[in-house]
Amino acid sequence: MKKWIVLFSLLVFFFTFHPSSSFAHRLVIEPKEPGLIKVIYEDGSFSTRTIVVVYDGQGKEIERGTLDSKGYFHYDEQRGFRFVAEDGIGHRTEWAVGEEVVYKSDPHRWISAGIVLLVLISVAVLFSYRSRVRSL
Repeated sequence: MKKWIVLFSLLVFFFTFHPSSSFAHRLVIEPKEPGLIKVIYEDGSFSTRTIVVVYDGQGKEIERGTLDSKGYFHYDEQRGFRFVAEDGIGHRTEWAVGEEVVYKSDPHRWISAGIVLLVLISVAVLFSYRSRVRSL
């Protein structure tokens, strides 16, 4: 029985912390040059269904459109100040000219995964202990 608990815990650990499970959860606006931005997920992929809304310095919407076939969005560099991108399936990001672009994963994701793993291991240990006590 102990081998199964260890095996189950290892499987949960590997599926929880497998690198591919953390990709494509965050949308990022990456400025390329004046008048051009690229909207991508953390893994570098993009969605052509993403809608980008451009606002001026006063917060007035001045442009709205989709990405081209390579994930780029062209805008009027004289007027564009703040950008909001939504992919239609729940991912949303904002960026303003002059802000630093952050590419790192949010730490709350790893904290949540660690808590789930801790709970699963605790349940496994509890049931292992209970079965050992009953057999005595």
